[in-house]
Amino acid sequence: MSEFDGSVEDDYATDDYGTDAADDYSTDDASTYADDSYTEDDVYSAVADTDIDGDGVNESVSYDLDGDGYEETIESDTNNDGWIDQVTTDADGDGYSESILVDTDGDTYMDTYGTDTDGDGFVNTVESDTDGDGLLDTYAEDNDSDGAYENVQNI
Repeated sequence: MSEFDGSVEDDYATDDYGTDAADDYSTDDASTYADDSYTEDDVYSAVADTDIDGDGVNESVSYDLDGDGYEETIESDTNNDGWIDQVTTDADGDGYSESILVDTDGDTYMDTYGTDTDGDGFVNTVESDTDGDGLLDTYAEDNDSDGAYENVQNI
């Protein structure tokens, strides 16, 4: 006799895990979640605000995620292909981006990642996918912030 045979009765009292199939769940169960904590003071904005090349089209969008008036993230389409080529992030709001993500070869995939590890406004580490296979191939590090990478490795 097979489970697909029409003469077999199915017992829906418990499932394979031994739990009651008739457990009560409600969409308004206040004991399991908190109400949305959004207040009038929460301000989040995304503004298409920068015309990089002067053609009258705003290529950059900036995001003020915490409402402090400083953009924490800026996304830019620098080559006007409709895809984001560059993303900079200023996580601490000091006006200097701690990280930058760039599509250097125009294939719509972000392939170079730079990080300002010491907060001076200059990139200290760079990781790149130089052959477009989706895997990082090169790592470079500027240990003393002089603009010259002392440690360059092919990964």
